[in-house]
Amino acid sequence: MDSTSRDDDLVEEREEHMVSYSENNSRPIMKKAHFLKPFVTSSIDGFQGMLRPSPSPELKASSLSVSFRGWRLPNKKFQFWVKKMVALHKPTWLKSGIFEAIKASTYRIHKNPSLILSLAQNWCPETNTFVFPWGEATITLEDVNVLLGFSISGSSVFASLQSSEMKEAVEKLQKRCQGSMKQESWISSFVDDEMEHEAFLVLWLSKFVFPDKFCSSISSDVFPLAVRLARGERIAFAPAVLANLYNDLGHICVLASIQNVLASSLFKLVQVWIWERFKSIRPEAKVIPRGQPRIAQWSGLKQRFKNVGLIIFHGNFDWRPYSEPLENWNPPRFYVEEAKWVRIDESLDGDYDDDDEFVSFARCVRVSKLVGIGVVENYYPNRVAMQFGLAQDVPVLGTNHRRNFTEEEAWDDYNKPLVGLKLYFPSRVATASVTTRYRDWWAKSVSEMRKESMETFNVSSTVDHYDDSDDDIPLKIVPLSQVYQKLDDEMKKAKHSTNKRRKRAREDDESAAETEDDESADTEDDESADTEDDESAETEDDDNMTIAQRINSRKKSDDIENTEGERSRLAADNNVSGLPQKLAYGDETVATTQEETEQKNNENKSSNGVAAEKEEDDERLKQRKLAIKELALKTEARMLKVENTLAKIKQWKLTRLHTKKPLVSS
Repeated sequence: MDSTSRDDDLVEEREEHMVSYSENNSRPIMKKAHFLKPFVTSSIDGFQGMLRPSPSPELKASSLSVSFRGWRLPNKKFQFWVKKMVALHKPTWLKSGIFEAIKASTYRIHKNPSLILSLAQNWCPETNTFVFPWGEATITLEDVNVLLGFSISGSSVFASLQSSEMKEAVEKLQKRCQGSMKQESWISSFVDDEMEHEAFLVLWLSKFVFPDKFCSSISSDVFPLAVRLARGERIAFAPAVLANLYNDLGHICVLASIQNVLASSLFKLVQVWIWERFKSIRPEAKVIPRGQPRIAQWSGLKQRFKNVGLIIFHGNFDWRPYSEPLENWNPPRFYVEEAKWVRIDESLDGDYDDDDEFVSFARCVRVSKLVGIGVVENYYPNRVAMQFGLAQDVPVLGTNHRRNFTEEEAWDDYNKPLVGLKLYFPSRVATASVTTRYRDWWAKSVSEMRKESMETFNVSSTVDHYDDSDDDIPLKIVPLSQVYQKLDDEMKKAKHSTNKRRKRAREDDESAAETEDDESADTEDDESADTEDDESAETEDDDNMTIAQRINSRKKSDDIENTEGERSRLAADNNVSGLPQKLAYGDETVATTQEETEQKNNENKSSNGVAAEKEEDDERLKQRKLAIKELALKTEARMLKVENTLAKIKQWKLTRLHTKKPLVSS
């Protein structure tokens, strides 16, 4: 096909001085490359270059307070309902483009908040990209489609119902919805009902597509969407899901350091995206079962490392993880063996069969607006062209992307007709490359961002150690709260040991009573664990307490324990001091034998020994507390010195990074 391009084509072919992204110190080569529009050298009027993305505020992952309310796990009842519905409605789901998405929602992705927040620290709300020293990357429409199965093409999520019959179906659902219904009640009320298909789609949409911040099982807002899907209408969920995710990432970046953020979007996509692209930190993937979606390989797995912040920050990024076939999984059809040009005609645009994958690729690489639920976000694939196998040049923002759009205007921008446009599909084995102009521009950007970050530098979110002999090991300092926590654990162990010795000296009836209490507590724990099983399928526990709150909570707990300990010691002391009195009264009223007197003397000695042991334990515990407090003060002073030292180390590493250049030197 002729490779001449029009101004409105998405990709431009031209010769440029190019350097390999992966090979350091390679020389620039003049060669033909393919670039996503718009870029700095574009002739399109109305665009201006953006010098660089603004760095996000310096966030401390350990101090962020984020509740991932949209993280829902499927339980056995939902999975059983899926099996029943797929047997009845698979053809309809294939037509509406939700078959893969429903299958993807049946897998359990375990949440790792620290992993997600470590990545979120690199988010730039102005460009909707993650900003790293080595370049920009982001979650794209392709990621949403491949990992979660949502359709890129179709009608908008806010489109109106087209018939009176569809409106009547929505009214029936509204009548059956009684307040905030639980999942079990909703399922049981529609078993073998004429509205069972719509009811299933309502539950699926409420839990796994557009969950709300209040963890509701059923949302009446999705009733029209369920009715449209049940009639085979294809809806473009991918842009809506991605817009919601961009919006929540922006809120975390801006607000999470000062207030609690309730994130309702699908952050399981962020975690799986990290595992797909950063091979060095991901768990070992499973074999995908035959006929199942790609996300199945991550089901039930947990993060390999706890401290991953700067491992992500330092690179090892896989630009095109979906280009390689896996066992029982093949890449999308637009991952071609040989690069080619394809012109979109009417037979492609609007046809939602196999050729829809090519049109979806066009939507993936086109700068546009994304319409979510009550939000509109910018989409800039031209900033991450290497994620699509294309060459990277200095990107620009369009002036029409700077003003606010209504949902209708934004959707019209996203859904512009593609007929007549020419698409370039790179080979699936294409290597990432950049222009020398981009290399120099990004090196300057990194230098400027480094200067700004040093002004507000905070090392509290860096790693555990530093070794001059290993430059690849990232830096981190353990937060002071962790030091306190370890000290608290040691105190609790000491108390536990002391309590064990005291228990041996107690009367048999006291020990028996305590044993009964322990058994009762164990029974209650077992019952609560059984109850929690179904709840954990709804949502995982949110670790949304800040460290400060945890420290305060521990302090209150320790205060209560200390108060109870003082009371028990006073009671024990009273019992011990009363023994001589009882013996004295006994001498006056009872004529004891020599044998009885010796037995009481032995008891008196034993009681005095117990009291002495208790006093010794109390004194030892008091000394331990004083030593811990003194150690904490010394540790805090040393931490300040270490922070200053690490600041200098980080400055040295960044300077060295800048010297090496994030790409290659000319």
